[in-house]
Amino acid sequence: MPLHELLLSTCFAASVVAAAPERSASLSAEERKAAVDAIASLVSKHYVFPEKRSRIVDALRNQLAGGAYDGLDGPAMAARLSDDLRVAGQDGHLWVKWSPELYEARRKVKPGTESTELEDALGLRLNQGYVEQRILEGNVRYVKLVGFIWKKGVTPQVVADVARFLGGGDAVIIDLRENGGGSGEAVQALVSYFLPPNGQLLMTFHDGMTGKTDRTHVIGKLGAPRLVDKPLWVLTSPTTASAAEEFADHVKEFKLGTLVGRTTAGGANNNTVFPVAPAFLSSISVGRPVQAVSGSNWEGTGVATDVDVPVSVALEKAHLLALQQLAAKAEGSRKREYEWAMAGTRGRLEPVSPTDEQLKSYAGTYGVRKIWVERGTLNFQREEREPTLLRPLGPDLFEFANNPQVRLRFQRQEGRVTGFEMFGQQGDPITVKRSG
Repeated sequence: MPLHELLLSTCFAASVVAAAPERSASLSAEERKAAVDAIASLVSKHYVFPEKRSRIVDALRNQLAGGAYDGLDGPAMAARLSDDLRVAGQDGHLWVKWSPELYEARRKVKPGTESTELEDALGLRLNQGYVEQRILEGNVRYVKLVGFIWKKGVTPQVVADVARFLGGGDAVIIDLRENGGGSGEAVQALVSYFLPPNGQLLMTFHDGMTGKTDRTHVIGKLGAPRLVDKPLWVLTSPTTASAAEEFADHVKEFKLGTLVGRTTAGGANNNTVFPVAPAFLSSISVGRPVQAVSGSNWEGTGVATDVDVPVSVALEKAHLLALQQLAAKAEGSRKREYEWAMAGTRGRLEPVSPTDEQLKSYAGTYGVRKIWVERGTLNFQREEREPTLLRPLGPDLFEFANNPQVRLRFQRQEGRVTGFEMFGQQGDPITVKRSG
C-alpha cells in the first residue's frame, strides 16, 4: 500500500482533513457517471484477476443504472463505491476515497515519481511510521509502527536507528495493531535485520500492469547490527493490513518470533491508487505477492496469530510471555529483575479487584502516612506530599501509580492489617506499623 493510501487511512485522516482545500463535495449526475465509467475502465484494464473483471464492472454499472448513486455527494459516493467493489471483488484493496487535496497531488505527479511533497512531509512527521519507542520493564524494547513508509535515502536510516535501539533490549516487541500497510521495500528493510545476510528470497511480486515479476531478498549490508535470534513478539489486529501482514507473515513463515493478538485483515494483493475526477482516488489491485516459504499469500484469510488474545491486551500479554521466557533462562539478579517485572505486568494483564470490605481494611494511619478509600480506589499520602493511587497487583500487594518501581505489601496478624512494607526491586524493604 503506497503512502498516499496511508494518508487516507484512519490513523492519518485528521492530518489530511485539516489541510484539505476548499471544494464542494456535491456532484452532478454527469460527474457521478463519469467517475463510475473511469473506475470501471481501470478495473477492466488493470485488475489482477482477469476472470473477475467483468463481474466487478457489471456490478458497478448495474448499481449506477439502478440509481444507487443518485444524489450522493463525494464522500458518500466513495463509501458506496467501496462497498460495491468489495462485495463484487471480495478484495480489501478495491476501494474509493474522496480527497480533493490528495487527488490534486496525485494528478500532478509525473510517471516514475516516488511520492508527492505532501506524502514526504507526513512521512517525516511520522518518523517514517516509527511513532513510538519505549523500554518496558525487564529491558524489553517496544516500538510502535503505524505504517511501512518508504522514502529512499530516509527510511533506511530511520530503520537503522530503530534497530540499534531494539538491539539493546533483552527481547523485542513490534506493535503493528494500527498498521494499515505501506511499502514492500520498507518491510524488506525491517525484516532483513531479523535474518542472516544470506540473500534469502522474501517475496515474489507478479505485476499485472507491466507483466513483470519482481523479487525481494534479505538485504546484505545494513546500517546497524542485525537482530538475528533476538526474542521477537509482534502484535497484530484485524486492522493490520497489506504490507504489515507481509511482515507478520515473514515472522511466522521464517519462524522469527511470536504473533500475539488477532488474525490480520487479509489483504495481500498489490494495489495502485489512481486519481479519478473530480476528486476521487481509486485503489485497484494490480498484482499479487507470493511468500518464499509458503508459496502463497494471506489474501482473504489473514495471518493467524500464535497467541490469540483481545487486541486491547496484546501488549501486556506479549510482555508477560517475553519476561517468562527470559526468566526461565536467567539466574541471580537478572532473574529477580524479570520476576519483578512479571508481577507488575501480570497485575495489569489480569487485574485483581479487591472488594469494598477489603479496601476498607487497609484504610488507616501508618505513622506519617495515611491510606484511605475514595471512589472505589485506595489512596496513599505521606505528610503533605502529593497523594497517589495504589494499584492492586495481587492479594495485599499494590504498586504506586505515580512510581511503579515501588510496591507496598500489607501485613496481617490474625487476619487484621497491622502494617505494610514498602520495597523496590533493589534494596531492603521499609516496614511501617499501623498506628490508627
